[in-house]
Amino acid sequence: MKIGVPMFKNRVSPHFSTASELLFVLTKGKIIYFIAKIDFSSLSPEDRRRRLLTLGIDTLICDGIDKATKIWATQKGILVRENTTGEAWEAINSFLNEECDDDF
Repeated sequence: MKIGVPMFKNRVSPHFSTASELLFVLTKGKIIYFIAKIDFSSLSPEDRRRRLLTLGIDTLICDGIDKATKIWATQKGILVRENTTGEAWEAINSFLNEECDDDF
């Protein structure tokens, strides 16, 4: 799975459009095997969307997101899990635990 989390410092950014970076996480089940931070600070809304596609993001964990971007992401097959707040790693671990529990 390829997860993207818009970041503000070490927390989930309050809004996708204002995130300074994207935490990019590759997982298999609950195992995280690759992590990268990608600079989003100078990207336009369109460039942010394109970057999600080029990275192959299939899940976006965020707090706020504008309606147009959410619709666009959903149409591209990206699961948008919005209204997620707090520490980014807690949000990722919570999501992975829920996803993997659903597999059984």
